[in-house]
Amino acid sequence: MSLTRLPPAEYYASLPKHIAGAAAIIHDAAGRILLVQLSYRTDTWEIPGGGLDTGEDPLQAVRREVKEELRIDLTPGRLLAVCAVG
Repeated sequence: MSLTRLPPAEYYASLPKHIAGAAAIIHDAAGRILLVQLSYRTDTWEIPGGGLDTGEDPLQAVRREVKEELRIDLTPGRLLAVCAVG
């Protein structure tokens, strides 16, 4: 899949008024947390996840994001937290 990068102002203007995201905390038997390095910046590591697409709920979004980022098809567990800002 080829991605087209928009100028920042155009990208932000295209976003919905309310932005929601979902991420997965994936760990191994030893309790180590899986982190991913973002493709668009190399100075930070994060848990896998991203923004919800129109009509998606958080579980659908996190499943899609993990599959896109890691090529892992997982069934998400329970919801850990919700944060509302603004």
